[in-house]
Amino acid sequence: MIPYFTFQEINLGVITIQVWGLMAFLGFLVALFFSIKEGKKKGIDEENIWDVMIVSLVGIIIGSRIFYLIFNFEEFTSLVDVFNIYNNGGFSFLGGAIVASVLIYIYSRIKKIDIYKLGDVLAPGAIVAIIITRLGCFLIYDHLGKVTSLPWGREYIDQTIRHPVALYHLMSCIIVLYLIQHFKKKRLKKGVLVLLFVFFYSSSRFFIDFARCSDLAVCDSRYLNLTYIQWTLLFVIPFTVYMLKRKIDLLRN
Repeated sequence: MIPYFTFQEINLGVITIQVWGLMAFLGFLVALFFSIKEGKKKGIDEENIWDVMIVSLVGIIIGSRIFYLIFNFEEFTSLVDVFNIYNNGGFSFLGGAIVASVLIYIYSRIKKIDIYKLGDVLAPGAIVAIIITRLGCFLIYDHLGKVTSLPWGREYIDQTIRHPVALYHLMSCIIVLYLIQHFKKKRLKKGVLVLLFVFFYSSSRFFIDFARCSDLAVCDSRYLNLTYIQWTLLFVIPFTVYMLKRKIDLLRN
């Protein structure tokens, strides 16, 4: 059993650093480093990588907040709460990823950069950034799980033993990183690597969500026993499979 603990803040006296925010920022820096490195191999200018990363950061912040607000609107009693992120935090990574992807696509069209090539460049750094961020989720005890009797359950503040969902996310992302690194060594058609990344991550996220709690007020809302993330992924996963099939068929021809 993993005993209850939470590591929310680092108090430096004159300033207090939010642990999750720090991990997310570190993840962004690591993703930037990896993307610049991959961009040089693929012939994409470093300036374009910087622009794309800034655009994606804006998309992630705005999109993740909007998605969270849409599906958790009952938590907010005034317009002030919506913008008071420090005291009324709440983000949906999937929402941020979707908005960021749209903005990246628009940027690639404006700059006439191959979106598939750009996606392949960003994918390795993206999964590393998610791993670092998920570590932050584990430290602050985010993503509360269902009650379990499994030996690796994590104790909650009410003394119940629950699935360590954040740890599941962390471990699954490490596996996705391994798979991405494995397929990156292959001679893949442009766009296949980023589509594999989306498929692996989305599939793991879909199944892990079944371990999320449903018995407390802080748990995610469910619609026909699925979270809103799972409902969204029911569209994302088949579309990704369709795009992968198209890429494979083109490769065969």
